[in-house]
This record gives sequence, structure tokens and C-alpha cells, in this order.
Amino acid sequence: MSQAPSNPATNHDLLPDTYDELLPVGQLVHGEHNPRRVRPSETLKQSIAGFGINKPLIVRPDPNENDVYHITDGWQRYQAAVSCGWEQLPVRIYEDTLDALEATEMESIVREWSTYQWAQYCRSLADEIETDTQSKAERARQVAARTSREADTVRRYIDVLSLPDEVHVLLSDGPEGDEQQWSALKNFNADVRQYGDLQWQVADRLARNQSGLSEQRVIEIAATAVEFQTAEQGIEFVDLAVTNPEMRVDVLHRKVLFGKDYEQYLVIPRVSVKLSTAEKRAIMDHCHEHCKPLSEIVSESVTSLANEITDDDTESDANE
Repeated sequence: MSQAPSNPATNHDLLPDTYDELLPVGQLVHGEHNPRRVRPSETLKQSIAGFGINKPLIVRPDPNENDVYHITDGWQRYQAAVSCGWEQLPVRIYEDTLDALEATEMESIVREWSTYQWAQYCRSLADEIETDTQSKAERARQVAARTSREADTVRRYIDVLSLPDEVHVLLSDGPEGDEQQWSALKNFNADVRQYGDLQWQVADRLARNQSGLSEQRVIEIAATAVEFQTAEQGIEFVDLAVTNPEMRVDVLHRKVLFGKDYEQYLVIPRVSVKLSTAEKRAIMDHCHEHCKPLSEIVSESVTSLANEITDDDTESDANE
């Protein structure tokens, strides 16, 4: 890696051709409307250390604090440059938040945003656009007019981001989430991290029907919905959970999984059986020899027991 000077911003060869000002890094903060919070890669750090910054950061002044600027585009460059010893950074300043956001979208054309980042961006635009109506549809149309997204897509973005923050971490390409958020989700589904992502269509159905539900119920529904492999099943589950708020989600989960045959299934609770090491080894060897998972063997045993009991009852009735 090239050795960066003590204050690289004094070397014009490391700066972009055009920018408005060089601002001290202490005056720059992550903007609330910045859709990206990604940490910089080592490649970016090496590039900035060796070749400098080729594009200015997009910033807007804080409306309440003097000499504070919010970064709406360039957060990765900021972090990488600071780690390389930069004390000042080249910026392009936009006094109007909407202008800053639109400039940020123009930058996104050359590096594709994820769905979640687009959702954050559209929500930020919706928050900033002044309108005489509270109609979500009209607000979505106004945001769509300023972006490359359709109004229905914008509406879906805004609705999904209205879900509790804990649900956001379940979304495909959503934020990583912190331990507190994952702990809250595990209260409703201990294995939540083992499943795939919450599909956006499913999250949208939950978001549009969350009115009247407690926040805890919404999180519980989302934490369980990740277990479904198809959006159709996930949406069916959400509809049941929303219209039957008094019913346990595990019961509704089984209804969706088993369909019309739900009543024919007996759900066996998880139990721990105390066995010796030799007994556990014998069971595992048995599973291996018969190429069957333990769950299938347990199911066969319960079915056999049910048939035996039923036969005994039938014989008893015949003898009476």
C-alpha cells in the first residue's frame, strides 16, 4: 500500500477535479437520509491511500447546528479516508435536502443499490416532500416522479419500513441487526437465524395489515414467517395471524404447513431423553444403517403406537 502523507488533502493530485470545499472530518456525520451504512472494503482503503478520492462526498448542512454537515453519499469513502489519515475531505454541498437526495440517486446509477437501500432512500424523499395530502398513494406518486421507481414499488417500500426495526433485520438485504434486536426475535423463534430471509411480498402484506396489532405481535408474526419457503405460504400465514390475533402463531404455522389435513397431524413436542453414551451411539448407528433421520423413526414409532392402541380399543369394543 502506498504511504499516505500526514494530511493527504494538501496534495492536489489526490483530490477530485471539482468540489465545493475541503471540510474537516470532525464536521462530517452520517446523514439520517443516507441509505448506506456499509463499512469500507480493504480495496477501497488501499485505493484512497494510494490514489486519493476521485469523487467529492455529497453533504448538506445541519439545519440546527453550525459547521455540521450530513453525508448523504460517500460514507464508505469517509470511513476509508479517515482510516488513512485524512483530516479534511472534498465535498459538494447542497443546501436543500431534496437536492442532496436527488444527487445521491444520480450517484447510485453507477453502483446499484440494494432493495433495502432503495426503500430507505424513497422513505427519506417521502419525509422531505411537502404535500397538502396525507394520502400514501399520492405521496408515493410524488416520490416516484422524482425517481426511477414505480409508484406501487415506492408505496411498498414505505409500508415495509413502517414495520418495527427488529423486522428490518429479517428482510433480504436488510441491515445486519444488533444483538438486542436478534434477542428480541429469538424470544418468538429461537431458531430465527437459521432460516432464510423474510420475503418483501410477505413483509408488505404484514405492513399493510399491522394496524390494530401490538408491536410484539407484529414481530412475532415476522419471526415465524421466515420459516416458509414460498411467498404464497408466508402471505397465507400472515393473513391468518392478522385475522386471528388471539391464536398462537405456532398453531397457525401448522395450519398453513399441513393445509386441509391439519387435523390429521399430531405435533410431538420437543423433549430431552436421558440416555447413556452407548444408547445414544446405538440410536445414531440405527439411523445410519436404515438411512432415516431420527424424526422419521420417532414418527413411525408414534404411528405404530397409535395403530396398536386403536386396534386394542376396537377389539375391546367387539368383546363388549
